[in-house]
Amino acid sequence: MSGCFPVSGLWCLSRDEGMAAHGAPRFLLTFGIVDENSGDSVLRTVPGQQLQESLRATDCEGFYNEHMQRVFKYLGKQGVRSRDLRAIYEAIPLLPGMGDLLQFVAKQGTCFEVILISDANTFGLESTQRATGHHSLFLRILSNSSGSDAQGLLALWPFHTHSCVCCPANMCKHKVLSDYLRERAHDGMHFDYPIHRLIPEAQKAEPSSFCASVVPWETDVRLHLQQVLKSC
Repeated sequence: MSGCFPVSGLWCLSRDEGMAAHGAPRFLLTFGIVDENSGDSVLRTVPGQQLQESLRATDCEGFYNEHMQRVFKYLGKQGVRSRDLRAIYEAIPLLPGMGDLLQFVAKQGTCFEVILISDANTFGLESTQRATGHHSLFLRILSNSSGSDAQGLLALWPFHTHSCVCCPANMCKHKVLSDYLRERAHDGMHFDYPIHRLIPEAQKAEPSSFCASVVPWETDVRLHLQQVLKSC
């Protein structure tokens, strides 16, 4: 998904200097966790595992949510029910090394606060997380609303509305994260503003706003987190 705040892999780690007053150090981690495009995965439920050409043509940049709404309606007409899609989502593999990382984070107790921001859908994400045993680790799943309708078909809705001209109408991840951090600040938690994979031009324009530690997924992320914990 294009936009003002693209997200992929482990992309946000932030610490506020005043957190010690709140007890154990708290960090914000937000990332995608699976090794497949779930929009492609659900096509396993239809004959030939592909869409009609007229439906494939609706998969345009910036209109993924609208496209997937049409896909789920099409799947419903083919007799695909939510339970069938749940089985697909449950079989989607985690990114290599993600299971070990999530287990490590879970063992740290309140040291980490984990949320997931995704342009997929809540039904699919929760299905995958429950199947892999990691659902309870995530404090919040911020994604497009979805669920079974009266006929047992999966329905999809936009996450929110926003005024960002760079992002799809259904989700601006910059606004999602900003709203979340504002909410947590009201709860008494304070975070530096975290960012990841920002466009080089934007980084040059606002260097002072880039205060996150960005760790490439290909490196030993768990080792980095262990070092961060030691510095607390």
